[in-house]
Amino acid sequence: MLQCPRHDLAEEPRAVSRLPAPWRRGVRRSIAAAALVVGAYGCASPAAGSTQPATTPSAASPEPEALPGETTATTTVDTVARIGTYAVGSDNFDVVDTSRTTDAWGGQNELPERTLPTLVLYPAADGAGDTSSKTANDAVEVVHQAEPQPGPWPLIVFSHGRGGTGPAYVNTLKLWASAGYVVVVPTFPLTSALSPGQPKTEDLVNQPADVSFLVDWALAFDADNPLAGMIDPERIGLAGHSLGGFTSLAAAYNPKLRDDRIGAVAEWAGSYLDVLADGGPPIEDGPPLLIVHGDADETVSYGAALATAAAIGPPWGLITLVGGEHIPPYIQGLDDPYSAVVTKGTLNFFDATLKDDPAGERRLDDLVDKAGPQVATFVEAKD
Repeated sequence: MLQCPRHDLAEEPRAVSRLPAPWRRGVRRSIAAAALVVGAYGCASPAAGSTQPATTPSAASPEPEALPGETTATTTVDTVARIGTYAVGSDNFDVVDTSRTTDAWGGQNELPERTLPTLVLYPAADGAGDTSSKTANDAVEVVHQAEPQPGPWPLIVFSHGRGGTGPAYVNTLKLWASAGYVVVVPTFPLTSALSPGQPKTEDLVNQPADVSFLVDWALAFDADNPLAGMIDPERIGLAGHSLGGFTSLAAAYNPKLRDDRIGAVAEWAGSYLDVLADGGPPIEDGPPLLIVHGDADETVSYGAALATAAAIGPPWGLITLVGGEHIPPYIQGLDDPYSAVVTKGTLNFFDATLKDDPAGERRLDDLVDKAGPQVATFVEAKD
């Protein structure tokens, strides 16, 4: 069983790799400009730089509950739904950054460090570990502390939305691991369901540094860690939903918060904020970007997607989920056509960018075309 707590989402408000030539064809379908009104979040000062992380098993995490889609070994699963070829392993850590504090909030005093309960999903050796428990959703088994499949693999750091947790997205993220990625999934200390009191949106300003710290941590696995050598330092991507999308965009494009190791970014239902850390306009010549956004999103308007593409500039791709809202398409793996477009489309993008697979973009095109214009459309822009 995947030993990690379940929390449903609440509502949310360089060596830089370039895209392979097929992605940079230009805009194939026209889109109209749209206005964006984004409220300025209150922000604190930029976080200080990271130091060598301290890691402990997450024994202090809340008592684990069943994850979405978890079932017993007697349940029949549909193997047709699987999109990767690898078994999936998982492990949990409390990743501690002792160089930065956690603000006082919700009755909790200021803490001298930032602790990130972190789920890691990775390609595993076939038949490794305890197989007595399966996840039925999408027919991908997740085995706690399974023997890793030898790497190195591309790394994706995924950031959850406001009021959520990292494990809430496991039905989507485990599919990426099955396709040959190490996926590092933090739960942030003040914007998650585990936050004391209500989630503190203003702590967004500290999360890009959390993401960079997790990259440091993942690349620093020593020989005693079973995940040592699993990650290719030249193939690092970010993904995030809602406030996690804001986080990923800031970590890659904000002049004051950026991490130039990032080679590709996928953001779902988020936006780029100039006001975050007084960063101003995004950097030029940043990593390639995939935006996924529902045109019926009432939490972060669809105009935010168009404005983000315009602000960051090419190369970018935009998947529009027709009638898509703010949460359901992003946490359900392959349960419905919208979720399948999100899960597979983002994977295809990372295949094209982090794995330099020219067929990745073709698979994305084919995926959206097969779903049909009643489900999704796709546009892209070149340099």
